[in-house]
Amino acid sequence: MEALLKRSYTLVFPTPALYWLVAGIVMIYLVAAAILAPTSLHLLPRGVIESLLRHSFGFLILLFGIPCGVYLIGWRASDIFAWMRAPRSLELDDEGLRAANTRIAWKDVSAIIEQHQHDRVVLRHRNGLYRLRLNLWSDAEHLHRKVTTHVVSGLLDRVNRQVAAGQSVHFGPLTLNGAGLTHKGRLMRWEEIESIRLQDEEEQGVATRELVIVTQGKLRKIDEAKIVNAPVLLAYLSGRRGD
Repeated sequence: MEALLKRSYTLVFPTPALYWLVAGIVMIYLVAAAILAPTSLHLLPRGVIESLLRHSFGFLILLFGIPCGVYLIGWRASDIFAWMRAPRSLELDDEGLRAANTRIAWKDVSAIIEQHQHDRVVLRHRNGLYRLRLNLWSDAEHLHRKVTTHVVSGLLDRVNRQVAAGQSVHFGPLTLNGAGLTHKGRLMRWEEIESIRLQDEEEQGVATRELVIVTQGKLRKIDEAKIVNAPVLLAYLSGRRGD
């Protein structure tokens, strides 16, 4: 009966983003203190400024401190500003999603884009884009699963009809048709594909998720965030392979 009921999710504070906000403020403050040190305005003790300038990374901090600080505050800590503007709750039902005055019907969603590294799901719908920041809501895994289920169930039928009619369906860098998958101009026929899976990667502290396709012993890795309707593609492939 759960699918028939309205489910509410409450707003939660994005604590990890607070650390990025503090780091960005510290970076900008250090540079400002160093620049103002020759004047009568001392934001930090003179000894601290001298130690910073003598440090092997002192010049780089002065040169890139403000741009890095702006990046940390404006990008990595953006969840805090989104939290400040967000409604107190978000609701899902069989018809769609509602958050304050925003209402998105599942039948109007034409694409879903997974941004694993930012913990977001982007919904492309009739009136534009809606960026669902999962980490701002309680029970984020359940929210993610229910949104994906509703969108996939609506779009998968359309993909099946298009493929059955001999049409090609585009999923960002991948194209699907009755013969197989095409990536960068190379057709991977169904009989050549040995396995398809999602794989989590982490590089320089940034977590990503990649679609890994093995054909004739060769691996192809594609960033999930670049695949439009990745969950729909995976659902189709799972059904075709009988997984």
